[in-house]
Order: sequence, then C-alpha cells, then structure tokens
Amino acid sequence: MDALLAPVTAAMQDGRFDEVATSLDEAELHDPSAFSMERWPHALHLLAHIYAARLEDARFVYKRTPDPIKQASPELQAAFALLQRLWVKDYQHIWTAMQYGWSAQTQPLVAALAQQTRVQMLDLVERAYDSISPTKLAALLGCTEAEAAQAAAERGWQTTGGLVDVKPPQPTVRPGEAAAQRSLQRLAEYVVHLET
Repeated sequence: MDALLAPVTAAMQDGRFDEVATSLDEAELHDPSAFSMERWPHALHLLAHIYAARLEDARFVYKRTPDPIKQASPELQAAFALLQRLWVKDYQHIWTAMQYGWSAQTQPLVAALAQQTRVQMLDLVERAYDSISPTKLAALLGCTEAEAAQAAAERGWQTTGGLVDVKPPQPTVRPGEAAAQRSLQRLAEYVVHLET
C-alpha cells in the first residue's frame, strides 16, 4: 500500500495539495480493493476533493466508503461534516467544522483549505456587499474581528462608522477599450434617439 500511495505522500510533503485528490483517485483505480481497507486515507481523500473544489467527488468518496470504516473513523466523520457545511453553503459554520483535531496526515491540507476558503470568502464579500459589520466579516472568515480588519485593510477596504466599506476592484480598461466603449455608448444613444 505504501508504494501505491507514494505519489500522494510526495504531493503532501511538497505542498502540492491540488494533486492529492487525483493521485488518490489514480491509486484507487490501480487497486480498487485498497479503498476498502482501513489503512486507506479516506479522510484525506475526501478533504483533497474538497480542496480541489470537487464537492460531488468528495461526496461520492464518502458514499462508497464501507460503513464499518465510516463508523470507526471520527476524522472521516469530521471531514464529512465539513463537506456538508460547504455543500449547503453554510459559510459561517464551516469554521467550526474545521476546528476538529486533525491528524498529522491531514492537518497541512486542512490548513491550506482554510487559507483558500478565506480568500474565497473575501472574494464573495467583495462581490456581495457594499459594507459589512466587522462582526459579520469575522464570522464569515472564521477569525477574530482584529484579523478580519487586517484582512479588509489588505484589500484596501476602509472602516468607517463601525462598518467595513467594501470597494470592488476597479476594472482595468485597456487603451483601445475606452474608445470602443465611448463609441458603443454614442451608438446606443443614437438608436434610442431614432426609436423615440
């Protein structure tokens, strides 16, 4: 089994977490009976699919895991609880699901997943909010208000009147696009004028 999982171990040690799910899938295809063994890293397999943003695949990893292994692995249950929170987009409660005492094998992947999720949450906040309370931002990021304020400051967001003013990034306009946009605006005005 160690030789079968050697690419997984190498990817984890090198921090190439995006390759872990694929390596585990390939190892499972190479020796399907290995998946049914207790030594198979079921929790890591499920978490790797979550990291790769393939929630459906993570769900199927859990579904095809034999019931005795599911019942005997609290870490697998914790990974599945995290998957459930992500599946229903329960963003405020994913952080409590990540607080499980992960094993040394899965801890680096969960830490990378937490960092990736924080960036995704900041991107969502940027698209969804004009302003947000520091408390709400901290809950969405799974951190303290001070850490949330620091993350907001790194994005160039200002805190005024007890709210964080979220400023979406200004779109960059290429030199030729500005002229094309002005021409399109004039054409639209001309068409409206003709129709009235």
